[in-house]
Amino acid sequence: MANETLRKVDQSGIKVGQAATIILLLLGFVLDSWILVVFVAAAQLLGALDAPFAPYRLLYQRVLKPGGFVKPNVIPDNPEPHRFAMLLGGLMNGAATVLLLAAVPTPAWVLVWVVIVLANLNFWLNFCLGCWMYYQLNRLGVPGFQRARVEG
Repeated sequence: MANETLRKVDQSGIKVGQAATIILLLLGFVLDSWILVVFVAAAQLLGALDAPFAPYRLLYQRVLKPGGFVKPNVIPDNPEPHRFAMLLGGLMNGAATVLLLAAVPTPAWVLVWVVIVLANLNFWLNFCLGCWMYYQLNRLGVPGFQRARVEG
């Protein structure tokens, strides 16, 4: 399917979410806190839904950007793959929360660490595995994954 129009995405906002995810999940692991894991899951799920009150969005748009702590880096891109990646992270952290509450910590923390590693991969190396998965599903013609990667 041909790409209709490529929209713009503020990569700085995405980086803020990745940094917050990494910091909060590391802190959750060190403190053995399911509350921090569920907060990250909720933040990721709200971001995936593009909710105007998503915590990472509010942190970036209301505090960091206006305060001059982070400058916007708006580039041509599709937001759907990034939202899909947040959805996957939110589902993994949601599952980890359920496992922590069920007193099954080892697989829970493995899921959390997978999210930490993937967020670091995206933050430091600009490789988003969830985005890559989205574009592969698009190439396969899976319904709901209508945005194609634009080369160039």
